[in-house]
Amino acid sequence: MAKETTKNILLFTDTPLFGGAELQMYLLAKFLDRTHFNPIVCLGPYETLDKLAKNLENEGIKTIRLPIKHKNDTAQLRLLKKIIKEEKIDLLHVHLWNPASGRFALLAGKRTKTPTITTEHDPFALNPIKNIFKKSTLKNVDKIIAISNANKLFLEKIYPAQKHKIKVVLNGIDTTWWKSQILSFWAKERETIRKDIFKADGATLVGLTVAELHPRKGVHILIQAIQDLIKTLPKKKAELLHFAIAGDGPQRKILDHFIQKQNLTSSITLLGRQKNIPHLMKSADFFILPSIREAFGLVNLEAMVSGLPIIATKTGGIPEILTDKKTALLVPPANEKLLTEAIHKLTSSKALRTKLSKAGKSIVESKFDAKIMAKKYEKIYENVLKDRA
Repeated sequence: MAKETTKNILLFTDTPLFGGAELQMYLLAKFLDRTHFNPIVCLGPYETLDKLAKNLENEGIKTIRLPIKHKNDTAQLRLLKKIIKEEKIDLLHVHLWNPASGRFALLAGKRTKTPTITTEHDPFALNPIKNIFKKSTLKNVDKIIAISNANKLFLEKIYPAQKHKIKVVLNGIDTTWWKSQILSFWAKERETIRKDIFKADGATLVGLTVAELHPRKGVHILIQAIQDLIKTLPKKKAELLHFAIAGDGPQRKILDHFIQKQNLTSSITLLGRQKNIPHLMKSADFFILPSIREAFGLVNLEAMVSGLPIIATKTGGIPEILTDKKTALLVPPANEKLLTEAIHKLTSSKALRTKLSKAGKSIVESKFDAKIMAKKYEKIYENVLKDRA
């Protein structure tokens, strides 16, 4: 019986940023079974991806940086065809950080007749011209991966001809790494973070949000809900609540101006980008993700494994992660009134916070570990390669 050869898998993204989609690609490469699959990752030359490239190389994963000028550089097609040939790539896995991305990789896969799958990390409807090109490239893709059942239904609706190719693989987190970060956390550090970063004392309940300051994340809705809540509470009770928002983005100046103008600086702190998210989470008392549109909501998993009770919105894949009143309080997106009520309900009940915290923490390891995600992708790789043999 012939010995099975290890298959070379090229993981590609043309993103200029390191976000949730890129983290999932990294975790997949890290946890693939190296006895059967050899991951090779291809990235652009952007400085913003240097840390990702270094982390991949530290895991012993070959990482190729494309010498291109920008993400729309047509040289990508020639370079990717060359890489596919020289690295003897058996399967191309394109990670689409937006539905119009990765087009040169998809063309390279088509022209080299390489088995190809895509993961749609944040699907949304494209303009007519881009949609025509997208539909054309999808004809040559072997499998299309949605990161939630909600996304699968959406993709089936906009690409009905490809319905038979669409599969669901839920995102995951590296629970081992998160546990190591939590174990390295000391009570004294919690005091320091609460005092110096959150601007809160020991008696204050701190609500943490980690999100890009972009309209689709709904942070402006959250700030308005906080303002409404503060107005209804007695002054002493309002002083025992504080909200910290970690992240940056196009809404930063607008939100900061609103907080200043409405005299909310004693209740809300915009933290900007923060590096040590696990320790921030362990220093907070509850978590809020007020997204208007969210493909998956990976940060909810991070909050869950950190033991934080959660308030989130019923949008995209979030209801597939969180169950209302069991692992979180869920409210409709862009509903300021119900968000205010949920915050009041959670902050008024220690028993409820404890209940949600325990339930959320236990479910992550059994369902959302990145190793589980990698195993599901391995099965898809095997089936695609078998069908193409």
